[in-house]
Amino acid sequence: MTRERAAQVALAPALLVGSALTAVAVVWLFGNGKVTDAIPPIVGYGVVFGSLNALVAVGLVLVYRSARVLNFAQAGFGIGTAMLYLLLATAWNWNWWLAVGGALAAAAATGLLFEVFVVRRFARSPRLVLTVVTIAVGQALAGWTLNLPRLFGFEPDPEDPTGLLAGLPNVVPESPVRGWTWRWDPVIFHGDHMLAVAVGVVAMAGLAGFFRWSRTGVAVRGAAENGDRAELLGINVHSLSTVVWVLASVLAAAAGLLGAMVANETVTTAAGQGLQRSGGLAGAIGATVLVRALAAAVIARMERIPVAVAAAVAIAMLEQGIVWATDRRNVVDIVLLVAIVGALLAQRAGGRRVIESETGTWQATEEIKGIPGELAPLPQVRAGVRRALWALAAVVLAYPWVMSPSQTNLGAVYAIYGIVGISLVVLTGWGGQISLGQFGLASVGAAVGGWVTAGAGWPFPVALVVGSVAGGVAALAIGLPALRIKGLFLAVTTLAFSVAASTWFLALDWVPEIVQRPELLWIDSATDERTYYYLTVLALGLAIFVAQGLRRSRTGRVLIAMRDNERAAQAFGINLVRSRLTAFAISGLLAGFAGVLYAHHQGAVSPTAFGPEESVQMFLMAVIGGLGSVYAVLVGAVYLGTATIVFDNAAGQLLASSLGVLVILLFLPTGLGSLVFRARDAWLRRIAMRNRIFVPSLVGDRVKEGEEARVPIAERLPEEGDVPERYRLPSAIGQAGASQLTRLWRY
Repeated sequence: MTRERAAQVALAPALLVGSALTAVAVVWLFGNGKVTDAIPPIVGYGVVFGSLNALVAVGLVLVYRSARVLNFAQAGFGIGTAMLYLLLATAWNWNWWLAVGGALAAAAATGLLFEVFVVRRFARSPRLVLTVVTIAVGQALAGWTLNLPRLFGFEPDPEDPTGLLAGLPNVVPESPVRGWTWRWDPVIFHGDHMLAVAVGVVAMAGLAGFFRWSRTGVAVRGAAENGDRAELLGINVHSLSTVVWVLASVLAAAAGLLGAMVANETVTTAAGQGLQRSGGLAGAIGATVLVRALAAAVIARMERIPVAVAAAVAIAMLEQGIVWATDRRNVVDIVLLVAIVGALLAQRAGGRRVIESETGTWQATEEIKGIPGELAPLPQVRAGVRRALWALAAVVLAYPWVMSPSQTNLGAVYAIYGIVGISLVVLTGWGGQISLGQFGLASVGAAVGGWVTAGAGWPFPVALVVGSVAGGVAALAIGLPALRIKGLFLAVTTLAFSVAASTWFLALDWVPEIVQRPELLWIDSATDERTYYYLTVLALGLAIFVAQGLRRSRTGRVLIAMRDNERAAQAFGINLVRSRLTAFAISGLLAGFAGVLYAHHQGAVSPTAFGPEESVQMFLMAVIGGLGSVYAVLVGAVYLGTATIVFDNAAGQLLASSLGVLVILLFLPTGLGSLVFRARDAWLRRIAMRNRIFVPSLVGDRVKEGEEARVPIAERLPEEGDVPERYRLPSAIGQAGASQLTRLWRY
């Protein structure tokens, strides 16, 4: 046995023992009760909830080893299965065995369909793209979960202004083993607790036997090491991929089912908060559960299943110790963030191979080109651009005068979201660093900016400056690990930061709960929605100006070069460390700026307003619009704003954003914004044809033939008209110069 293998084998028991001792030490240092009273809940509940987290973590490891992708939809399979089980058992009164079997079968079928129709479509895409697909699928599963009660016949209560569904069952399904009890003073464990542990043990033993002795399991292990070589040996890699994704979905489904049983969930408690917003059981991607499972998987280096199981149980025991001693569960999120960053840094330092080359270049970063210099001076082009700008200005300025106050309020919200989207363009589109914690950075700016106005009593412009700087400093703190962690794993770090920012940072005592909107030109924006709308639009224009200036500067060109080829950029003397930190700092400044505006718009700094689901939504918004351009990403904000007006419930909005991303990545990888600029280019091509001006950037790879492919060898004479003599030379535009007898030149 090699030294590295021996260290991996010893890591699992070391994690369990070390976590238990740490939890006991926390209770001894910070708790008020006896340490002996804390041991049963630390060990007992730690094993129970650790078993549930282990099922999700093992699914993450299986998918990563098979497809080299982080499956952010893993927890989504669990929340959907739990809701279906509760509805089958209570709304339709199915037998417990039938309800569990039906829910698990539905999860397996969902995993199968996902792999066949989505994963295979992106099998040859960069792993970063497939990771984004899993994020979108996680949101789609959340939207489907919220819609499930409607499919069972439940409709909103007309007398309830919150829009909650009426008549939802409020009964806890009884499992056959629920009556069993086991007392370990001062805790009483019931049968569902023991069932969770038993299922976890059986599942792990079954997986071990499957991968060790079955032909399919051995083939899966071999394909995970080298898929191309396995395919050359005649192994059906696609079938093996299907097996892995179905296994992962069933493991997550089992964790969701058992979690609902242990927590005594009912349809009412599971869906009540989720139907008002994307939190609760049907969170955007189940961020709370997902972060714990990701932490365990990262500690296991996404490879060793026994270590992942031990890490999941160790994290759960440490969490129980912290909760027992301090009664503050949000402290665990900070511990998880530190654990994830430390595990990833140790992984890099230990020389382990991290598959970064397979992430590939982010394919949705096609930049929008400006109007070609050959056409820009033409009167018709200048007139067309002027009309388009006037029309856009008229729509933006007239919007609050033709819309209701609530819709004007919503317009201000999406103007702020547009600023967050621009910050993602800087960090992800130009810097190449994927971030799922952008609204976490906005929460830092919101908290600091809110304190400046509500706590210190300073003017609103000062709050904008201080909050923006705070967001930039927080982004730099995240960017320091990014010097050694990038690609897929940086998404894990930023997601953990987003969770910790919403649960721990915003719960600090100095963060104000209530902030007042400012007075602008002696007009109270709190009573006039139009005033704050125009303020956000002005702030959005400032963010566009800053981002465009950055892109035209040397710093912008350096970011693009670093994103496309780090080694080539470094060979030209570019300081990668400084460039990457610059991208994080500028992105954080913009996000913090947006956070200050958002806090004063909402009139409060609420943890629920800056939850991790908002960060996920911002990232998907940027993908929908197009991460390569400042203007394209605003199209994504318009799309989500329109979806919010059309769909008046969280379920419809989640489906609109998630399905929109899937459609975009399938048929329009560069985003909706590219459609707008393609229409512009088509108009410019017509002008170029009309004026017989050859513009290479508008031609692309099209083949031109025929009469219109001829090019005069002299300039057009302004007084005498066209040059009368044309020479039939090989075309400088087309590729078939000998065939110039037909009029087939088309841009």
